[in-house]
Amino acid sequence: MSTEFSSLMLSLQNGENPSPLIAVDEGRFAGVKCFGKAAFKHCRLPDESRAGLLLYAGFGKESHSVSQDLSTMEASYWHAIYHRMEPDDWNSKYWFRQVGRHPIEDQLREESIKAGWNPGRIWDHARFVDFISAARSSTKADSNALAIKIQHVEWQLLFDHCAKDVKE
Repeated sequence: MSTEFSSLMLSLQNGENPSPLIAVDEGRFAGVKCFGKAAFKHCRLPDESRAGLLLYAGFGKESHSVSQDLSTMEASYWHAIYHRMEPDDWNSKYWFRQVGRHPIEDQLREESIKAGWNPGRIWDHARFVDFISAARSSTKADSNALAIKIQHVEWQLLFDHCAKDVKE
């Protein structure tokens, strides 16, 4: 891992601070903007890793700009998450259909069950979009907290998948 990337991750509290369910384009971690493409050169999927970190850091529009210009399933996944957070559920579900089955889904399903939400026999993106939407409009704090927790696990799994060091 490059020194620049390590510094970036430290500035983001190593991805330990969960994002809200609704995108707020105000930059939760303002220092991220100073990290350009070079910070991601060691990543297996550098542009996708950058899109994920921008989204996490609160720069949804910039993340969207990066992800919409790529044609990988991971870029479509980040794109779908952004639209889910807008919230634009229909558009999110459209982009999740473009993703299809993704390698992180089995682990995401297992972690969701451990956290207290049963996603069904297999991971269903549309069902999760609906779950997030319901939690977002719920007055129950525990429902909202569970949705945030699972969304964060999803971010961590997808980011780790994209940012895996090419030397590994």
